[in-house]
Amino acid sequence: MVCVVVILNVKAIRMKNVLISGGSGLIGRRLTHLLMENGYAVAWLSRSNKAPKGVTVFNWDINKGYIDPEAIKWANMLVHLAGEGIAEKRWSKKRKSEIIESRTAGANMLIKAMQENPGHIKTVVAASAIGFYGNTGNVAVHETANPGEGFLSESVQIWEKATHQFELAGARLVQLRIGIILSMEAGALKEIVQTAPMRILPVMGSGKQIYSWIHIDDVAGIILYALNNPVAGVFNAVAPNPVTQKNILIAFRKAAHKQYLLIPVPAFGLKLVFGEMSSAVLNNQLISADKIVTSGYKFHFPEIDGAMNNLLNE
Repeated sequence: MVCVVVILNVKAIRMKNVLISGGSGLIGRRLTHLLMENGYAVAWLSRSNKAPKGVTVFNWDINKGYIDPEAIKWANMLVHLAGEGIAEKRWSKKRKSEIIESRTAGANMLIKAMQENPGHIKTVVAASAIGFYGNTGNVAVHETANPGEGFLSESVQIWEKATHQFELAGARLVQLRIGIILSMEAGALKEIVQTAPMRILPVMGSGKQIYSWIHIDDVAGIILYALNNPVAGVFNAVAPNPVTQKNILIAFRKAAHKQYLLIPVPAFGLKLVFGEMSSAVLNNQLISADKIVTSGYKFHFPEIDGAMNNLLNE
């Protein structure tokens, strides 16, 4: 009887083994911490052996097409985050190819490995982006909306087509179209407020464009929710209360308890410097969070003021 209990406990532990691609990135680091807090065993797919204490590392190399098959055998859940940053470099033809290939090649490798080692990974959460919708105008869009136009939308459609194949490998798939992530460690907010030490903040274009933002803790929280609950399909990972770009700056100023001068940066200047990539900061993206809320997820930071106060003061 004792032996049976021990076996069941070991099985229960195995059922919480989460493999992460892109674990060292902004989302991956926060997610790793949250998973371990909640009793999950975590492993990273990486070319390096560097990882936080308690995290197992399995080798993979997208350029060489190699993944340690033991990674698939170890895991029963996968979170696919790996990929080049969208806004890290100007969108040259080469850079566009890198952005797409970094995501699709990794997904294809993982799918092949899962097909060769069936029966292990039962759940996959794959990162996508609200860039799928392009410029939405002033009407909130839901997951059933048609894709937009431009490179961001085209690339996201290609990523999702690749990750959709996880279902053919026998997994429950959740695709998260993630909004503008707010974090002081990296990402859009850090870039926007990098002039803060000079007591100025940039208003991009008119500043009236809608940003569908999300606190980094809610990104990690939604992924944990997706792993824990029987949901499937596409979900927008955005806070339920989007705001204008200018209002993000105002919320930052309020939370910082300091005076900042808001300096307009003309749209033509952004287009001149960043080219096509300027659409990432100038487009309206009014995205609905209704589906994830209705499914049962409760946001830690549904309002911009609370999110900004947490990031700057806690």
